[in-house]
Order: sequence, then C-alpha cells, then structure tokens
Amino acid sequence: MLEDLENIKKDIQEYIEVKLDLIKLQAAENISRIISNVAVVSIIILLSSLVLLFLSFAAGYFFAKLLDSNELGFLCVSGFYLLLALIIILFRKSIIDRPVIKSVIKIFFPKPADDGKK
Repeated sequence: MLEDLENIKKDIQEYIEVKLDLIKLQAAENISRIISNVAVVSIIILLSSLVLLFLSFAAGYFFAKLLDSNELGFLCVSGFYLLLALIIILFRKSIIDRPVIKSVIKIFFPKPADDGKK
C-alpha cells in the first residue's frame, strides 16, 4: 500500500514537471514568434518610411512645379497626410485595433491545424 502511494506520488511529481516543461516550451515559442514578428514589422516600417519620405519629396516637388510655388506644393502633400491621419484616427478600431488584437490572439492561441505549418 505504501509502495503504491509512493509510486503515485512520483508519477504526480513527474507529471507536474513534464507539464511545467511543456508550459515553458510553449511560452518560449510564443515569445520567439512575437519577437520575430516585431523584428519583421520594424524592418518593414523602417523601409516603408524611407520610401514614403522620398515619395513625399517627389510629390512635393511635382506639385510645386504644377503650382509654381514650393510652399504650395509641399502644403498639398502635408494636407494629404493630414487627411490620411484624420481618416486613421476616425477608423482606428477597424484599421488598427482589431487586426492587432486578432494577430496577437493568433500567436498565443494557434489553431491545431496551424501547428505543423510554422
């Protein structure tokens, strides 16, 4: 009887250790996915910002040539960015909040079919 209790105790301890190891591995996998995604998104944002900067200069000079005024050309580009910012502010829940929440949930709780794909 005592032997059986000792075996059960050892089995429970081993189960708890294995379960903790599994939780640690899952946490490490999720953290590494998040870090990887942040790195990729950061690089994309940096490169996109540089492209946008040079396109903005090109658009500014294009409108400046059309309007015969550097100030008005760059004011047109600034107005476009102001309009874009207002649209993003007004629709931020559907444009930013929901997609970010969905992607974070997808990282932490992948569907069982997704496990073998990544």
